[in-house]
Amino acid sequence: MVPRLCLFVMALCLAWCFALPVHAQAWLRAESDHYVVHARLDEAELRSLMQSIEEFDRVLHGLMPAETRHGRKPELYLTDRPARIARAANFGASAVCQDHAELPIAYALYTTDPTGERDPSEVFYCLTQFHLGNGFFRPKPMWVTAGLSHYFATASSKERGLFTIGKPRSIRPIRGITSAAMTEALMVRFRHRTEAEYSRFLDLSRVIASPLLIEPQYAGVLDRYIDAYVTGRSMEDAARELGDLEALATELGQRRIVAPMRRVRIQPMFVADVTVRRMARDEIALIDLRIERLLETRLNASARELGELTRRFPDSALVWYEYAAAEYARVQNSDFGGRPVFRGFGFSNGELIVMANPYSDAEAWRAVNKALSLDPDLAPARRLRAEILLARLVREGNPDDPAAYDEVRAMLGPLARAPEREPLAAALYHQSYVEQDREPPEAALNQLRRAFLANAGVGDFRYAYATAQSRRGEKNEARSLLISMLNDPAFQAAAFRALEVTQ
Repeated sequence: MVPRLCLFVMALCLAWCFALPVHAQAWLRAESDHYVVHARLDEAELRSLMQSIEEFDRVLHGLMPAETRHGRKPELYLTDRPARIARAANFGASAVCQDHAELPIAYALYTTDPTGERDPSEVFYCLTQFHLGNGFFRPKPMWVTAGLSHYFATASSKERGLFTIGKPRSIRPIRGITSAAMTEALMVRFRHRTEAEYSRFLDLSRVIASPLLIEPQYAGVLDRYIDAYVTGRSMEDAARELGDLEALATELGQRRIVAPMRRVRIQPMFVADVTVRRMARDEIALIDLRIERLLETRLNASARELGELTRRFPDSALVWYEYAAAEYARVQNSDFGGRPVFRGFGFSNGELIVMANPYSDAEAWRAVNKALSLDPDLAPARRLRAEILLARLVREGNPDDPAAYDEVRAMLGPLARAPEREPLAAALYHQSYVEQDREPPEAALNQLRRAFLANAGVGDFRYAYATAQSRRGEKNEARSLLISMLNDPAFQAAAFRALEVTQ
């Protein structure tokens, strides 16, 4: 009987194994010096990809030398299923990348090209987005970021350490390059409504931006344009720095390729330091919901599904934290009628919008405390609990509660001491003094400065640092930063309000 039972169990195991696809792999998390990648790949393939990513990072720094190194490691999630990205982004894109105040995050398609080779183009697209956003202090309009990212996404490497950039997938005339089409692309400030419109915008942006970056005949043009963009000139006026658009459209429209190909060799050669581990079941279950939560594409549904996930993983501090963060995003959207600037603190949003039935923070508070009971050292949960408590103190309008403010700072302080890696904690730590009507100490201001300098692409930190400078009487520096945000629709109104008191 026992041998038969053993044979039966073995047969079941074999049947289960053969039922799995032969390509089935575990979800792995890989971390290198500058990036974190989550993917369902063989470990050897993932390590090879991480090597390419670190080499491509050097290509970016070689062709577009950064002014600063971003303080946080962008986290990329890779999938071979476009539908997952479309659902998370609520749009049919093959990649979505965002410099969120909590975390720089990307969801990118990683699949095979028609030749059967792995296609890293969407990964390179996101790496370029993060480089442009956090490597430079001047913000850039959508067409510059999208166009250059689209150009660098053409990078390929058939030989280790050698990249070819700009090689077109097919040699064909570039159609529809008119001054009217270019003008329309230059004015874009919001995501397009349809995928076809967005695809056309990407093509036009690449056609315009890549020659301006690469070709000697256009040396200085892109710099002058960006200077105009960040110094308060309207987008229409800034476009004058590009010269005669009619002539530029004619010249670009006659080309068969967008810009000359560039070959870049990595010198010296190096081996990336990469650590790889299997992802836990709760981490895997959180992938799509975590991205949706950060993008706020399905705010209520994401919170509801995360709540259901807490019942599947009742002992997971990560799941409880994500649920708490989703619930608190609902609170903020209820208070401000949308995602608030700099988490709703300072004078960024004017008066709170008084709702007939404001959404309570009780569930967010319960969930974040549950997360901390499971893992008292979970950094994002400590930061979120402090943020909720600080928001309660602000809502009550009573700065005379030193014990409560001390509690906020006790939770944020250890995190804020590493402001490059924990910029949101550093910004909230500084803001806790402002909300208490106290002058922030020099150390808190220095932490906020470092948080901004290492995460310059995040508007919340630019805004927080600008208003901090304004309060200290450093009006010229504050005005410069605030003016640089006037062409950003997410921060334009708040920047105008702050400028009114920065005279």
